[in-house]
Amino acid sequence: MQRIPFTATDGHKLAVHRFDPHGPVRGQVVIAAAMAVPQAFYAPFACFLAKRGYTTWTFDYRGIGESFEGPRRHIKADLGDWLHKDYDALLRMITMASPHDPLFVVGHSFGGQVAPLLPSREHLAGVVNIAVGSGSTRHLSPRTKRSAPLLWHVLAPALCPVFGYFPGSRIGVVGDLPTAAMYQWRRWCLTPEYLLSGEPGAREAYATADYPVLALSFADDELLAEAGSRLLHEAYRQRKVDYRLVEPAQQGLRRIGHFGFFKPQCEMNLWPMVAEWLDHTGAERRRNGSG
Repeated sequence: MQRIPFTATDGHKLAVHRFDPHGPVRGQVVIAAAMAVPQAFYAPFACFLAKRGYTTWTFDYRGIGESFEGPRRHIKADLGDWLHKDYDALLRMITMASPHDPLFVVGHSFGGQVAPLLPSREHLAGVVNIAVGSGSTRHLSPRTKRSAPLLWHVLAPALCPVFGYFPGSRIGVVGDLPTAAMYQWRRWCLTPEYLLSGEPGAREAYATADYPVLALSFADDELLAEAGSRLLHEAYRQRKVDYRLVEPAQQGLRRIGHFGFFKPQCEMNLWPMVAEWLDHTGAERRRNGSG
């Protein structure tokens, strides 16, 4: 692993790490994080993919993890900044540096939800969605559904003006988020079909996205209900999504949940599932003459 100097499209410096294979490179993989999750969380999985021959990239959105430069109240980023200035800019840089390698995204939750909205999505050889679903209140797990009104109608509106950001780490909810990002996410979650109805152009972006998708949802996800995952993946119209509902017991695991896939406990059972899909999709791409 090495830290790569990277500057977003507006000059903002971001923390990016690259995990290099020891042998021939099969492709490039960008791991796009869930909301408020630092890139360090994904390092074990990134190492695994590098061992399988994929140059793997992790990064922190501005205001998160190693891309945070305080004070937090001065960070004005919204989800559009994360998508266009950070996430998409990294994809474009990798495409320019390695134009002949297939480029994949592994999106965790938010990182997969917004993949169809990426301006440079035409460069993607495929997307792997991990625990990606609708965050709309009606698509939450029963326990999370009960607590959501407190977050959206009390905590977010009350705390953001006081602190100048959402102090999630102080109260053990989500994590620290820029106010603009929190309010935009709140709008998505308070609409019936999440970003499909809460973000202008999102439904059309899903309907026109033309790349292979592997979606892994987990029966014991403590945050998102499966109906919301189905909703987003059925919004893809160009290709049928390879959708798999994973039962922990069938994989010899006690628990997976919303975050467990990226923990080393899943290396033997679940991580090869993704690597094999990447291998197969990359091989298909080469057979079709797409690089």
